[in-house]
Amino acid sequence: MSIRMCLRALVSAAFAIVLIAGQSDKAWAAAVLLDSKEIARREEAKQADRAAREAELKTLLDSLSTAPTIGSNAGSNGQKRVALVVGNNDYAELKDLDKAVGDAGTIADALEGLGFTVTMLENMNVDDFDVALSAFYESIGEGDIAFFFYAGHGIAAEGVNYLLPVDMPEIKPSEVRRVERNAIDATRIVSEITARGAQLAFVVLDACRDDPFPQHDTRGASRLGGLARMTPDPGAFVIYSAGTGQTALDRLSPQDEDPNSIFTRKFHSILTTPGMPIVEIAKRTQVEVKALADRVRHDQAPAYYDQVIGQFYFRNPEPKLYGLVIGIDEYNRAQQLRGAVNDARWVAGALRDAGAADVIEITDRDARPQFIEFAWKRLVDQAKPGDTIVFSYAGASSHENVEGKPEEPDGRDEYLALADFDWNVLHQAGERPEASAVLYDDVLTGWMEKAAAKNLNVILVVDGCYGGGLLDREFANVSFIGGSAEDEVVLEYEVAGEYHGIVSALFSDAIDGAADRNSDGFVSQKELFAHIQARTFDYVGFDQTPQFFPAVESSSTDLALFRIGSAKAPKE
Repeated sequence: MSIRMCLRALVSAAFAIVLIAGQSDKAWAAAVLLDSKEIARREEAKQADRAAREAELKTLLDSLSTAPTIGSNAGSNGQKRVALVVGNNDYAELKDLDKAVGDAGTIADALEGLGFTVTMLENMNVDDFDVALSAFYESIGEGDIAFFFYAGHGIAAEGVNYLLPVDMPEIKPSEVRRVERNAIDATRIVSEITARGAQLAFVVLDACRDDPFPQHDTRGASRLGGLARMTPDPGAFVIYSAGTGQTALDRLSPQDEDPNSIFTRKFHSILTTPGMPIVEIAKRTQVEVKALADRVRHDQAPAYYDQVIGQFYFRNPEPKLYGLVIGIDEYNRAQQLRGAVNDARWVAGALRDAGAADVIEITDRDARPQFIEFAWKRLVDQAKPGDTIVFSYAGASSHENVEGKPEEPDGRDEYLALADFDWNVLHQAGERPEASAVLYDDVLTGWMEKAAAKNLNVILVVDGCYGGGLLDREFANVSFIGGSAEDEVVLEYEVAGEYHGIVSALFSDAIDGAADRNSDGFVSQKELFAHIQARTFDYVGFDQTPQFFPAVESSSTDLALFRIGSAKAPKE
């Protein structure tokens, strides 16, 4: 049995803890003398805290053992898939739109690729819209999958959401009752679909665009506005292209010639990515649309409302696995650590055993920015939407204080230290490391954006000090594991006769299969996070606090990151 595989046998064994990174030999500045009763009280409280935490983590692991297996309710059991897609550009009395019809065409093509029978209509008046909806409802049978997409003007009047046909007359807020007679009640669409017994009613409303009634009388202006919150019926999932009080951008600038709106250009590719649970589709669209709109300082974050119980995938998970694994012990020709290269060897070995399509292992003097960037680009180029790339780093990391960088709300530039890193820089006020000696958080953020644009899953593992704040923006496609909180150092531990970082060791163990709590051959995001969180606490208690993004409690049990054991990644 390899040393790496021995880790599971050491769950109840004692670890010899050895601090490798810069510890001072000075004694504590002060000591507090405590009487025996106070010592006993503190020890009792410490043990109570530990017992409570152990119970909490055991409950988490037990719940994952009974979680539905990936694909057990994946929406691939022969149900009929039907869709109605509507785009309205050309309004008789309201402001015309530029891209609603184009958005509808893009979504119609995407849905056809997902096996839907699609009816696409454009520039619908109220009567034709009603007829099309009636036909759509009649096409839905028990257990079917129904998808409705609308791009065009929409408003909320007295708490009810309405979609506006192209013959909608211009009205004043004081004439709100006219809306009922001339528009389409969006809530009724959801209710009609679910009333037919559909397994899933997936409704997308890209209708939070420019104000369709610019000549409001001030008295009643508050009664008309963008779409309001919705509480859909059970079995329904509703996505809006923007949040409450926001408008959705058609384009980033007058020079933006993309045929689709900001929402659709992100949503359609995420929708068709294999292995996306429907909540994950919404989350990723929300995050990526927000990041795109932020480029022009516009607030737009799509909202979603979920009343679906259980799993659903438009395309089942089939992730291939790739790995870029970095371990650095030797810095500037002086050995500083003893376990980082061992960590890289374990993680790379676990990835290969799991059937990874390509694993690039970089250690010590080879760990230079150009080589790492070349390796990352190679993996991103190879991987396809829905695949998973592991970026694993074991070594030294740190941060420096910065001012005037709005992308650094914590006032810090975090970085990974590479082979040419000069440790003296840390002790020289105002000095910044050479660009060739570090990977800054903004560089890593740019690399993650490349993966997000291609809809790749990334597992980013940083087993170094201060690893909690390494990315400059939120990424829904990145499962982030930091070895410690931003104000903690990472220790190395002696495991079976050699040194390791505990998070790297547990990550390799997870890839080997220890994280597959429900034995379905997949490791989900929550299974991975829970395994590392719980086992780290088993070994070192409160001494080290791994960081996870998203937080463990909000991570996904349905997002399959990779296969394990005999369930190798599918071949071309």
